[in-house]
Amino acid sequence: MGNSLWGCSSTNKALIANNAEFKKTRFAKVREIADKLDETTAKAIVSHDFQTLRQKLQDGEITAVQALQAYWRTALDINAEINCIIDVIIEAYDYAVDLDNQYPYGSEKPAFFGIPFSVKGNFYMRNYECTLGLAKFIGQPKTSECSMVTYLRSEGANPFVITNVPQALLSFVCSNSIYGTTGNPYNNERTPGGSSGGEAALIAAGGAPFGIGSDLAGSLRIPATMCGIVSLKPSEGRLVVTNTHGGVPGRGRLGLSYGFFTRSVDEQIYLLNNILSSESYVEISRKTAPIPFRHSIVNHKRKLKIGYFVDDGFLKPVPACARVVTETVEKLKEAGHELVVFKIPNSSQMAELFYKNLMPDGGEYIKGLFANDVIDIYMKNFVNLLKIPTFVRFIASYLVMPISPQLALLCRSYVSTLSDLRKNQEETDYYYETFSKEWRAKGLDALVCPSFPVPSVPHEYPSHLGACAVSTGLFNMLDYTAGVVPTGKVTEEDDARLLDENAWSVGYNIVLKKMREAATNSMGMPLGVQIVTPPYCDEQCLSLMREVEELWNTN
Repeated sequence: MGNSLWGCSSTNKALIANNAEFKKTRFAKVREIADKLDETTAKAIVSHDFQTLRQKLQDGEITAVQALQAYWRTALDINAEINCIIDVIIEAYDYAVDLDNQYPYGSEKPAFFGIPFSVKGNFYMRNYECTLGLAKFIGQPKTSECSMVTYLRSEGANPFVITNVPQALLSFVCSNSIYGTTGNPYNNERTPGGSSGGEAALIAAGGAPFGIGSDLAGSLRIPATMCGIVSLKPSEGRLVVTNTHGGVPGRGRLGLSYGFFTRSVDEQIYLLNNILSSESYVEISRKTAPIPFRHSIVNHKRKLKIGYFVDDGFLKPVPACARVVTETVEKLKEAGHELVVFKIPNSSQMAELFYKNLMPDGGEYIKGLFANDVIDIYMKNFVNLLKIPTFVRFIASYLVMPISPQLALLCRSYVSTLSDLRKNQEETDYYYETFSKEWRAKGLDALVCPSFPVPSVPHEYPSHLGACAVSTGLFNMLDYTAGVVPTGKVTEEDDARLLDENAWSVGYNIVLKKMREAATNSMGMPLGVQIVTPPYCDEQCLSLMREVEELWNTN
């Protein structure tokens, strides 16, 4: 994989080379342990769904060591194909041995006894680096551990690998100059999404029973959609995780949420029920709201009033992503729900507020992260944009407005003074009230909308498609709960409609042209829809997600 230099020192290049050699040694050690379990047994273990595996571990039919060996073996094989793992957690083996000794056959075991799980690369693991794909952070192992990992381990789960992330967590291409590029398990030449791309790719490929990640502007939902799995972004205060790198410290009004990657909604429900109902987790992470999981809401069957939109008014999705929303709406109508059109209020203002909140210092912190480092080839375009002076961006916004209002908005969406910062926060708070007022006026229980404007695209395109982030980032800015559910795959007809100017017009719009170019020949790639509910209505969101999942699986 290529890279570009921005004041890059030879020291950083040497650090990357040394890191690669160290990684080979650790992977070889784990491979030796994993291969002690025969291939037939390993394949049988990883073929089980989450609940079957959990029950067999509880019953003693599978040991914690066997589960670890099976998933290490499988994960390493998958990694050889799509490069989704940045490190292996050596201590997982000793922990598995201890679990088997502490809980012999027939004894009562903790809920997640022996279940391996993967950890996103921005979660702190004691004695492991958290580089974010930046060479400047190599050789700085963490002395603390992520609260989510600490809790899951206390329940018997076993963190066994750390997964890849985009450089500085700021893209939906999962690539960086230290660990390389992660491919989508459906097509290695396309992105798994980001920033939790390594997690989603590994789970979708069958390399872990579940994984954990974070979401600042769609980092759970985008990869889940592009890899055809399930994830939920809870309201920020519902599940607060400490000892992680959030991506943009001191960010504006954007809710940073944490959650799980699973293959089904029921698995999400089981995991979230365990952690949200735990008094011990609130002890570990004091900012977590002490609201036990509400099964009565998840399981309550009633007819809902559901809003929907296909186009948010800022950036329309490609035909495939629009189609699955329309088909989901029809399925829900047939199931007896009331569906009404919901128009996003003041969509251009909404988009501008989002981008200003994403970089409340005008990009200074991000520029500092990339300075004197090795810049990943797929991040080069983004980094070059950061260097453009604000007055040039301001002029450019007027020049490109006639042909691309989205690009013009991106050019002018920056904060340059403290007064601008305060005003943006005030306007964001006001926008929240405006949106919520519209929601209440419609009497909505939930919302169905595109999970992202494009399916998985080739690795070189995400740096040109920053405008797409609004579709997920909106709900971080509002701190509304949002989850994604798989809804089939791109069809041959979807691909044809994308190229038909009458069916999907792009005109001279630079952003829409780039979307068409990126999404061409996507047949067979996963699609999903986004389900949204108001803040702290996580159980209502899960309930509708489960119903949508059932409707798509049935039909």
